[in-house]
Amino acid sequence: MDTVIFIVIIAACLVFIGACIVKKRPDMMVDFLLRAFVGTAGIYLLDFVLTSCGYQVAVGINAFTILTNGLLGLPGFILLYGLAVYYSI
Repeated sequence: MDTVIFIVIIAACLVFIGACIVKKRPDMMVDFLLRAFVGTAGIYLLDFVLTSCGYQVAVGINAFTILTNGLLGLPGFILLYGLAVYYSI
């Protein structure tokens, strides 16, 4: 029961923080969402191309990769593939 209350409080705080960001700077949210969408589509396409060419380097799509692309943009995209290549060696 205590964990449910804790989760509800955290969710309410995140919604409040998100509403404040959207109210003050809506362009930041649009930029984040655009970078996250384009980066996720890029990961999907590049993973498809690399797999079809026979390479075993794949990043995959999860919450961490979407946040990295949303926050960092192209440098985050390159970082994710750089880490994937590093750990595949």
